[in-house]
Amino acid sequence: MWEDMCYNSGPLLSPKVFKEVLVPHYKRITGVLNKYGVDIVFLDCDGKIDALAGLWLESGVNTMFPIEVGTWKHDPVEFRKKFGKEMRLMGGVDKHLLAGSREDITREVERLAPLVEEGGFIPMPDHRVPPDVPLSNYIFYIEEAKRVWGKGLPNIAPTGVIDPNAPKARSDLYTWHLGD
Repeated sequence: MWEDMCYNSGPLLSPKVFKEVLVPHYKRITGVLNKYGVDIVFLDCDGKIDALAGLWLESGVNTMFPIEVGTWKHDPVEFRKKFGKEMRLMGGVDKHLLAGSREDITREVERLAPLVEEGGFIPMPDHRVPPDVPLSNYIFYIEEAKRVWGKGLPNIAPTGVIDPNAPKARSDLYTWHLGD
């Protein structure tokens, strides 16, 4: 489901109205899905979802995406502490750390390892990786994820290497020009 019901300060309507108006319809939909064996109900809602997360769970929606680190500092570890394994999570990797040091990247991957091992969590940066993240850092992140989360699984393909002859990324491709 796509329900961009929240933004950086919280929900676009009160939890009270959400519960009264929307929860019964969510329950109707998830009830039909469950009847036919669908046990993972995924919801895409950007922003600060704290105030509605429990109501979605009550409604039968059990997978939240993206867990945005953002300025409001969502943390999949904290969501799991609050809601338990009933809430499945996607996202939660601080994509801004990918522009920093390799030590920061390793620390983030290792911090999330217990959640990965527990299950019900797919770690990844939310939305797009920022353009200031060097490709070498992103490849390092992928390698660390494989090392820590993959534990040498045989079905994980090699990442590859950076081609030194490849064209360099153009930063102007990421800039919007108004009035051009």
